Amino acid sequence: MPERRKSIGDYISVITVTVLFMVILSLVVFAARGYQFAQETQDANGNTRAVLSYVINAVRDNEAAEIVVEDRAGTECLILVNEGYEQRIYFTDGKVYEEYCMPDAAVSPDNALEIGHAESFDFTLGDDGLLEISSDLGASYVNTDRHK
Repeated sequence: MPERRKSIGDYISVITVTVLFMVILSLVVFAARGYQFAQETQDANGNTRAVLSYVINAVRDNEAAEIVVEDRAGTECLILVNEGYEQRIYFTDGKVYEEYCMPDAAVSPDNALEIGHAESFDFTLGDDGLLEISSDLGASYVNTDRHK
């Protein structure tokens, strides 16, 4: 067989295929990064919504006889006192927890439901019945006077 010399057209074809492959690979990488960013944003928004809204809804929906903010064994707790048990919401080790327990029971994150993550989380119950929930995620307010 006669030996064929590569022409300029062969080189252009190889370069074109290589460029197209690199463009497709770049699009896949950028799409994956875009999806990852969207997912991280959605997770952060879900966590914010869960942490702040959950506490407000727990207070609004609960027909508790009393709502107090107390220190229990070194952990500040929002306590919704019901007949015979307490619903406690508290922050420890970067996580917000909710637990149902007897009034004399110790705070136990192992037995509690994890609501979400935060860097800081505080409750302030004013004399006017306004509960302020503040954290690094934002602040929310709920009126607790209807429970008194």
